[in-house]
Amino acid sequence: MLRVNPCQRPRSRPGTQWAPNETQAYFVLREESEEASAIHRAPVERQQEFWASRFHDAGWQTDRFIEGMKTSPFFYSQEVVQVRTDTWSKGRVVLAGDAAHCASPYSGMGVSGGLVGAHVLAGEINRHPGDLPTALANYDRVLRPFVNEIQGEVNPRLLRLAMPMTQRAIDAFRATAAVACFLRVPGLAARLAKEDRGGNWQLPENPAPTSTI
Repeated sequence: MLRVNPCQRPRSRPGTQWAPNETQAYFVLREESEEASAIHRAPVERQQEFWASRFHDAGWQTDRFIEGMKTSPFFYSQEVVQVRTDTWSKGRVVLAGDAAHCASPYSGMGVSGGLVGAHVLAGEINRHPGDLPTALANYDRVLRPFVNEIQGEVNPRLLRLAMPMTQRAIDAFRATAAVACFLRVPGLAARLAKEDRGGNWQLPENPAPTSTI
């Protein structure tokens, strides 16, 4: 997946992330090749060449996006993956957020997962200020069920449906998406959703630091 902001005009409203006169563009590619998997570790110039070669004849405003990509300070390229590891700490070093448990950019839980993890980590350190190994072990034990739940909600089959490979499938996907947007199905589904993400997992209370008591 690639994100590029091809319009380099000053932001017009302080405090907002993107101004109305800026354009964000995302190139998403479904390709299972060694080159596609490794390109995100290549120099930026090589990454840009890779994306330009894949989308140079895609039509619409793609040429504009490719040109903007060359000068955009917001360019980045990444592989859509999940981060899974058996442990989140070693000694006094601990992983948090996406570095520990990225669910996938498509999960919609990146910021939420990071905030929840930070809350749990801080709480366990506050509970065991003189015993860091116990605090980090509890951080893993308490947070792991939540992480397993949000990572398990990411369905690779649905992601593949959203990135069709044939013209017929692309046409069907576009038609379905157009109808869904016209009927405002995404907004309706969000309003009707009653369950919190993460299943039955409950956010633990965070005790005050012992130094303030």
